[in-house]
Amino acid sequence: MITVQALLGRPHLHIQSLWCPNPLAKLRWVATSEQINPATFLEGNELLLTTSAGNPEGEAGWLEYAQRLVSGGISTLGFGLGFSYDTVPPLLVQAARKTGLNLIEVAPDQSFVALSQEVARMIEVEATSGKYKLTALQQRLIQASAQPRSVDMITGELARGIGARVIIRDKAGRIVAQASAPTLSADLGKFAEQSWEGFSETPSLRSFESSAGYCLFTSIDALGQETAWLQACWNVFPHPWQQQALSQAGLLIASALANSRFVSSYHGRLLQRAFTLLLSGELGAAQILTEMAFPDARVLSGRYVPVVVAGEEGDLRALAARVERAVTKTMPPPLWRFQADNLEMAIPVAALPLTLSNFSRKEFLALRAGVGQDYPISRFSAGLPGARQALRHTGNTQQVARWGEISRSGLLQVMGRETVAAFSQQFLLPLRGEAELVELLEQYVATKGNRQQMAKTLGLHRNTVAKRLEKLQSKLGINLAEAGAQASAWVALQGREP
Repeated sequence: MITVQALLGRPHLHIQSLWCPNPLAKLRWVATSEQINPATFLEGNELLLTTSAGNPEGEAGWLEYAQRLVSGGISTLGFGLGFSYDTVPPLLVQAARKTGLNLIEVAPDQSFVALSQEVARMIEVEATSGKYKLTALQQRLIQASAQPRSVDMITGELARGIGARVIIRDKAGRIVAQASAPTLSADLGKFAEQSWEGFSETPSLRSFESSAGYCLFTSIDALGQETAWLQACWNVFPHPWQQQALSQAGLLIASALANSRFVSSYHGRLLQRAFTLLLSGELGAAQILTEMAFPDARVLSGRYVPVVVAGEEGDLRALAARVERAVTKTMPPPLWRFQADNLEMAIPVAALPLTLSNFSRKEFLALRAGVGQDYPISRFSAGLPGARQALRHTGNTQQVARWGEISRSGLLQVMGRETVAAFSQQFLLPLRGEAELVELLEQYVATKGNRQQMAKTLGLHRNTVAKRLEKLQSKLGINLAEAGAQASAWVALQGREP
């Protein structure tokens, strides 16, 4: 189908828009009628031409006429001048504005027959051209499906071929692959996200239209596996052949996804094993498996950073795939494995900023990551405990924590606030209601056990201090002369609730 916009773009037709709120409205044919209620004889999406529209009476009559057209699926009315009217009735213009009806003025020297013939030619040209374009695109898509990373290759070829932004999402809405034609407007990406949100709320709606563009959703059944979604967005309403290309591309994408899952499973097992060998110090064996997973990648070398990530498994796998695609092109390859429901990654130092930048992406905001200190690849295992510890310091207010920063901030940070608070409560429990003993403990820690200084600060005799210390140690069950007991007392006092 052609659009009103395409028709208005032909100046030789001597037509002009008086009110056109929907320029992307589809036109499947042209009809002519002078009846007051022509919609009953039409199928919808026609350009309706008239010279009098049955001459409705007054404002209410014209409004009722426009409402009948809109209700009948007629989005565009062409009003011919020179017969019943020399100008388009102002009441009709007013009615069109109220109902959202596209209204076109047809000049007196423009015959309805010639206008109908032009629309028919446009439809025929579109159909013929579309067939050739679709056939050529099909061949390119088949070739892309035979390439490595076939899902990405098909997505890119499809986006260029139909002039759209194409996104493949898994069932949970995570982006598997995406590509855009170079001619699209910048605001189409925002419209694509808005359309996905609307689709997520109402899956029965497979198309979305706004001033920014038009978006379609097509389901993909990857050979009985998890359903995926193919999303295509255009700045203008797509031609029929472009829409047809989506369903045909969907079959190739389904096959590519199924193959990708098999390859990914094998690939993942190689990386898991390589990671385990690396931790065992068997760098040579890890290198052999890494070369099998990344035939074109550089060797394992240089310094690597351990990163431990927590979150939903699907999000973790999507993150690993994204990091892998970005890193292996120019740097030594990353390694990763799943361990205790977490994703553990070995990232080349140069790739760390790129890796961490993913955590600001919308689809990864629920993930939390602990970053360890970098080590030479041969000693990588030394940094992993720090990354695991750093992960424990993440939460609602901190998505990424670095072990280097935590370790420099002292013992309390290393232990964690919740752990310290729990220890403090348990340690000081025997002193509940004993304010003077708590005060004595504070002074003991502050003066490092200097009884003379404690007595002076508290205003007590040294013998009184000595007796209270005996009572304090008895209640706590510790000997404050021991370094470990002093450290415990300090931690307990620091962890008290304010």
